[in-house]
Amino acid sequence: MSILDIDLSVLEQLSLSKLLILFTHFKILAATLIIATAILYLFYKSKHVYRIDFVCYRPPDTNRVPTSSFQEHIERWEKFSPENVEFQAKVLERSGIGSESYFPTGIHLLPNDQSLNSTLEEVQMVLFSVVQSLFTERKIDPKSIDILITNCSVVCPTPSLASMIINKFGLRSNILSFNLSGMGCSASLLSVSLAKDLLKIHRNSLALILSMESRDKRVAKYVLKHLVRTHIGAEDIYYRCISQEPDNEGITGVNLSKSLQQLAGEALKVNVAKLAMLVLPYSEQIRREISYRDHEGEAEEKLKLRERDIEPSRMTLYKFGNTSSASTWYALSYLEAKGRVKRGDRLWQLAFGSGLKCNSAVWKCIRKLEPESSNAWSDFIHGYPIEVPDVMDH
Repeated sequence: MSILDIDLSVLEQLSLSKLLILFTHFKILAATLIIATAILYLFYKSKHVYRIDFVCYRPPDTNRVPTSSFQEHIERWEKFSPENVEFQAKVLERSGIGSESYFPTGIHLLPNDQSLNSTLEEVQMVLFSVVQSLFTERKIDPKSIDILITNCSVVCPTPSLASMIINKFGLRSNILSFNLSGMGCSASLLSVSLAKDLLKIHRNSLALILSMESRDKRVAKYVLKHLVRTHIGAEDIYYRCISQEPDNEGITGVNLSKSLQQLAGEALKVNVAKLAMLVLPYSEQIRREISYRDHEGEAEEKLKLRERDIEPSRMTLYKFGNTSSASTWYALSYLEAKGRVKRGDRLWQLAFGSGLKCNSAVWKCIRKLEPESSNAWSDFIHGYPIEVPDVMDH
C-alpha cells in the first residue's frame, strides 16, 4: 500500500485519456535491498522529449531471499538486539515485500560483505547489464550517446558511476556526463528534468539516464508532455523527515519521521496544484485557483486510489522490494507486460524523495506496444496480481 491516504478526485478532472498512477514506496527494510536500475533514453526534437524504451534489471534467482531467511539472517548477524530483531520482523510482515524479493550478494554472506569492492561489484553487475541490453536490443552505437546522467542516492564512488559507464562502453571524450547523488526516491524524475533542459540546448542529441532509460519519433514509445518538480525542504520539519544517519551504536540507517505521511501529503498538494495548471482547461484552472485561495492550508483535495491504480506499485514492492528511484519504471514495466498501456494513453508518474521532494511527469504513449516484447516482468507476469495480506507469513 502507498503510505499516502490520498484521494484521486483532484486528478479525475485532468484531461488524461487514461490515468495510471505509479507510486514509489517509503516502505524500507532494515537492510539494503539489491540495487535495481532502469534506463531512460531520451532525445529532443520539434519541442518534444521522446522516450524510446526503458530497461529494468532482473536479479538472478540466486539473490532471492524469503522473509524467513531474512529474519534468520539478521538474528545470526548479531548486530541487533532481540528487541530490534523482533521490531524488524514486524516491519517486514507489514511492508508488502514478498518472499520472492532479492538481496545483494554481499548481504547473503555471513558475516556480511558491505565493503566498497562488494558494492561496486553489485553496481557494475546491474548497470553494465541494463546498458548492454539497451545497446544490443536497440542496435545503438555507444558513441552516439551525447549526454549521460547517472543517479544513486547512497553509492557515490570515485571515479563516479558515470565514469564507470564511459570507461566500460567507450563513450565519446566530449560526452556531457552528470552524476547525481543523495536525491532519494524521486531521483529518476529529477534526472529526466535535467535531461529535458539539456536537450533543449543541445538539440538532436541522445541522452542516456541510469536509473531509468531510453532517436527518433518513429520508434519512440512515449513523449514527455509535462514535468513538475516540487522541493519544500526550506523548512526543517520537511528537510529532516527522511534522513540517513547513525544510531546510538554508530550503525547507519534511514530515519523516517512519524509525520512523514502528513508531510508527504503537503508536498503532493503543492505539486498537484502546479500540475493542474498545465493539464486542466482554463475554466477549470480559474475555478481551482479560487478554491485553493478559499481553503488555503486545508487538505480539501485528496486522492482516491482504486486497487487497480496501486496494483503495479504494490506488485513491484512485493516482487522486487524497495527499488527506490527505479520503482516507478518497474511499475510501468508491469503495466506494459499486462498489456494495459495503449496508444494515446497518458500516464502520470509520481515520485517522492528525501529533502522533501515530490515530482511528477506526464507521458503520452505514441505507438502500439508489442505484447511479445520482453521486460523484467515477462516471465512471471501471468501469476500477478496476487493478494498481498496486511501481515505477511514468514
